Amino acid sequence: MRHAKTIAALLLAALLALAGCAGAGDREPSAGTDRPADGASGPAGPASQTEKEAVSPKEAERLLAAFPTLEPPAGKRAERPVELVLFADFKCPHCKDFETTVFPRLKAQWIESGQARLVYVPLPVLGGDAVSAARAALFVFDQKPEAFWAYAEKLYAAQRPVQEAWATPARLAELAEAADPAIDQEAVMEAAQRDDPRIEDAFRLARAWGVEGVPALLVAGKAVDPFDLNAIRTAVEASRSR
Repeated sequence: MRHAKTIAALLLAALLALAGCAGAGDREPSAGTDRPADGASGPAGPASQTEKEAVSPKEAERLLAAFPTLEPPAGKRAERPVELVLFADFKCPHCKDFETTVFPRLKAQWIESGQARLVYVPLPVLGGDAVSAARAALFVFDQKPEAFWAYAEKLYAAQRPVQEAWATPARLAELAEAADPAIDQEAVMEAAQRDDPRIEDAFRLARAWGVEGVPALLVAGKAVDPFDLNAIRTAVEASRSR
């Protein structure tokens, strides 16, 4: 039953987001970032399509532990780094904007300085081959955690118009090899076509936390504009001061 509900949510989100990814459609981009790609507009996402469901802090911690995490360098890690949680879809042009314009600065300013750690939650709100891309990325993470970040970069760089089903198992395997030749291409193709319970878990967390689209960024559990570095800084500093 739970699986059926998740698939229904995926399909509904995809239908509502055919013109682009869910999330940042009517927002003016923050200073210093690029305007979202043409054709990506209109908020539609998991929380707006289904009722919120409760997830306890302990359960959320357990679920997040299964997703890729970018940790601070060992020598710079704060005693209690602030937890950042990013929800993103590899086919979403807004998410690509975040990857290329915000993520490098976020990583340099807060993660590499030891102040924060980031959990990356693939949330394929566009359905279809976006789900395949999320499955493949999680498989790469399972095989070689450090390769996930290079693979995510390759996926965004290979992005095509939203309406185009470009994330085929074969293409996902090619990109995995480009990210790290040690990754088994055949295994990636199989993983892209195989259910991964973490996809359901990602939607469950999104519903519980009121995520209405992607990209979505939570700083210590509080949603912030993912394109506003000042807002991110304020949230990180507020959390560290508590």
